[in-house]
Amino acid sequence: MTTAPYGSWPSPLTAALAATHDGRPEYLDAVGDEVWWTAPRPREGGRRALVRLRPDGTEESVLPPPWNVRNRVIEYGGRPWAGVPRATGGPLIVFTHFADQRLYAYEPDGGGEPRPLTPVSAVGGGLRWCDAVVLPERGEVWCVLEEFTGQAPTDVRRVLAAVPLDGSAAADRSAVRELTDDRHRFVTGPRLSPDGRQAAWIAWDHPQMPWDGTELRVADVTGEGRLAGVTTVLGAQTGSEAESVAQAEWLPDGTLVAATDRSGWWNLHRVDPATAVTTELCPLPEEFADALWKVGLRWFAVLGSGLVATLHGTGGTRLGVLDPATGELADVPGPWSNWAAALAAAGERVFGLAASPVTGYEVVELDTATGYARVAGNAHRDAVGPDFLPRPVSRTFAGPGGREVHAHVYPPRHPELTGPEDELPPYVIWAHGGPTGHVPLVLDLEIAYFTSRGIGVAEVNYGGSTGYGRAYRERLREQWGVVDVEDCAAVARALADEGTADPARLAIRGGSAGGWTTAASLTSPLAGGLYACGTIVYPILDLAGWATDETHDFESRYLESLVGPLAEVPERYRDRSPVHHADRITAPFLLLQGLDDVICPPVQSERFLAALAGRGVPHAYLTFEGEGHGFRRADTLIRALEAELSLYAQTFGFAAPDVPAVDLGAPVPPAAATARPAAPGTGSAAALVRPRRLRTGDRVAVVAPSGGFPRKELDAGVEVLRGWGLDVVVHPTAYGEHDTLSYLAADDAARARDFERAWCDPEVAAVFSGRGGYGAHRMLDHVDWAALRAAGPKVYVGFSDATALHEAIATHLGVATLHGPMPAWAPFAADDTTREHLRRTLFEPAAVQRLTSPGARALVPGRARGVTLGGCVSLLAAGLGTPGARAGAAGGILLIEDVEEGDYRLDRILTQLRRSGWLTGVAGVVCGTWEDSGPYEAVRAVLADRLGDLGVPVLEGLDFGHGVPALTVPLGLPAVLDADAGTLTLDAPGLA
Repeated sequence: MTTAPYGSWPSPLTAALAATHDGRPEYLDAVGDEVWWTAPRPREGGRRALVRLRPDGTEESVLPPPWNVRNRVIEYGGRPWAGVPRATGGPLIVFTHFADQRLYAYEPDGGGEPRPLTPVSAVGGGLRWCDAVVLPERGEVWCVLEEFTGQAPTDVRRVLAAVPLDGSAAADRSAVRELTDDRHRFVTGPRLSPDGRQAAWIAWDHPQMPWDGTELRVADVTGEGRLAGVTTVLGAQTGSEAESVAQAEWLPDGTLVAATDRSGWWNLHRVDPATAVTTELCPLPEEFADALWKVGLRWFAVLGSGLVATLHGTGGTRLGVLDPATGELADVPGPWSNWAAALAAAGERVFGLAASPVTGYEVVELDTATGYARVAGNAHRDAVGPDFLPRPVSRTFAGPGGREVHAHVYPPRHPELTGPEDELPPYVIWAHGGPTGHVPLVLDLEIAYFTSRGIGVAEVNYGGSTGYGRAYRERLREQWGVVDVEDCAAVARALADEGTADPARLAIRGGSAGGWTTAASLTSPLAGGLYACGTIVYPILDLAGWATDETHDFESRYLESLVGPLAEVPERYRDRSPVHHADRITAPFLLLQGLDDVICPPVQSERFLAALAGRGVPHAYLTFEGEGHGFRRADTLIRALEAELSLYAQTFGFAAPDVPAVDLGAPVPPAAATARPAAPGTGSAAALVRPRRLRTGDRVAVVAPSGGFPRKELDAGVEVLRGWGLDVVVHPTAYGEHDTLSYLAADDAARARDFERAWCDPEVAAVFSGRGGYGAHRMLDHVDWAALRAAGPKVYVGFSDATALHEAIATHLGVATLHGPMPAWAPFAADDTTREHLRRTLFEPAAVQRLTSPGARALVPGRARGVTLGGCVSLLAAGLGTPGARAGAAGGILLIEDVEEGDYRLDRILTQLRRSGWLTGVAGVVCGTWEDSGPYEAVRAVLADRLGDLGVPVLEGLDFGHGVPALTVPLGLPAVLDADAGTLTLDAPGLA
């Protein structure tokens, strides 16, 4: 394998190939013994073609350009075509054409052109049609009609309608019969019972979304073709009984099978339409349906025998066949990891669209008589050699409070190239749209475009995603902009902490709701400078605008569940909206926007950029004529991918000569690649593993690595810890005194033994040094570091003489620590600021990622990025050359402070560090307090003399160390030092 920097790997998977190779089919259905579906045509203006698979295996596009089989019902669209076989003349197809949204009839074997069935309306969004059933015996098409009554996006009504097949309604709206009234804001298309005497459909109303609460409606079909006796047989929209019915189909015996989440999971139920009695068919903690984003999605299909072919699973889907009589579910073997919501049945055959991590969506046929499944159409073709494709893994990470966060991780992969041994790859966090949606583990050539170049990708199914039950979905209720941001950040930090991703080269990207999460992550303290850059695609940026008149009807009240009612919590809308926090963004970003987008309109992006104007943040704003919500055209997709790669190249510092450089409008200081963590004992300034944050009820241990403690001060400190809800254990040597050396709490072996016992106790979450003094260096050689490594990461807190332990834990264990106040130090209990900052670092670390003090100022101006390290400077000098000591501070942000070190002694210490080469390559220096070290002007003169010519920024006056107040500073984590602003900002919270 040849070595090359991550991100710079040449790849045969070009943006053009990723954008145009194959594409995802949709809306599959059986028409007699044929299978039809719609397919994307990026090179034909992004239209969707109608594809026909004949019994002999021949595939053909039925309608030539410019026909575009797609509609705009609820703007996301719905099932745009339906067909029936005929004894003579071939099949009859009806479809909606995107350009005019009219319904057309077409006889593909008849030689004629499609003929319109519905009129055009100039009112607002006009007339739209979807989810049809063709009824030749009645001479009609029954479907959903969406009709705009005014110019506003919410001036709209939806009903079930009957459209004449003879074309009499093509110029006459009155010839369309309305089958239902418009009492419900939203409806799906009708499903007719086997005898044609009943119809069923799903309905719901504002402010509910279809995954919150829907109703299954049933009506009798009269001889005149009208619906009578409408009743609700399943579901409820509001209150504690709310449940989401996602799909319903008729069984041969005249009962219904429906997917509803009343159990907390979308499971299948049999429903008796006469009595509304329901029976759960196969109770499992799995999803048999998903969010109804498009009208007419099908997660299950009824076979002629009454068996039900159904998708099911957690986080992904597999195909099974269910016997409603027994509840027995038999899975279909095959290599596919996910099936689209597009099942169809013809007799005892089942057709669907399935994909895997190495294949795109294919048309798969299952013969239930034999149990054999095969690829019948749209067969996968490798765009490049399979060794250029990633091999992803599904993982579950720990989010805030220990909650589970699901993600798919796609490491870089190339058959001929690998990254340097001392370099970690950059990673991009992908936030999906919705937000009530999810991403499956399947091949995505856009992801492979980046992984084949040496950039890892992690797709996050953050809290609120579907696929994991209603409780997981409900995590986002009124928490949008919080849970999604936190969960994406948790995955990013975990990948960095474990050494998978470079912590200095993390990015985030997403479209639609994912664009919101991306922008929120770049402007929210919850992500706190974690990402070096971001790609924001057709986003929501202003919640209040989106909640009033800047989006479409379907989602116009979505935010009431995601954020809360605007009238009740207006401050929440402002606090979470990126448009109101553009001043917080410092990372370079790319903003991509379709100019025809009515779901996330350009006005939001323009308002955000206006708020950002004049701040000098590198960014690019690319707009695309003729593109709406979701890019479809080849030229758009190519330009967007290449611009995104250019952003990463400029930010992460690698070459990308095969794509045009996107103009970011301002220089981008490349993020320096972080070296892989050094082996224990080598001591480089690499990012370390963060222990988890503390929780109420955790046990913590107090030990004495140096001297003993005055009982009064220790007891006061212990009471503080207990007041925080912690279970405190004080180890024996804390109150002791060495037999002959009174400055030590006990002999070296005994102090080391207490420290070991505390760390290795599985019940202990944190270890505190009780107080400083002298003696920590003496005990280091008595510690069984292998035993501590086996025990795993723990929180460690201390300062002063504890600097020796900070350094040893970093080099021996690779664990980040907290330079902070100790329980037996008098200010721990006496000073509110000192105490509260430590408490927040332990329990709420995201709230204290930015450290500053009133007196913090630049001794040497500038800005630097590096990994925090340091402590009491005399202890750092004392450790030089000792076993396991850090070899140097290269790449680090060095924090130094001390007590009772006069100017000449401080000069001697700093000179020793300089002459030994230990300061070579340091990225920046932060100076804390210098208690009892003489006049500060004398100390400052030494600092300026010994540090001022290092060529790096130096910050003085940050309140950490022996002075009061004393901030808690995490050591071993990437951070940005801005000496001019007087700040040190951690990339991630100090604890996980």
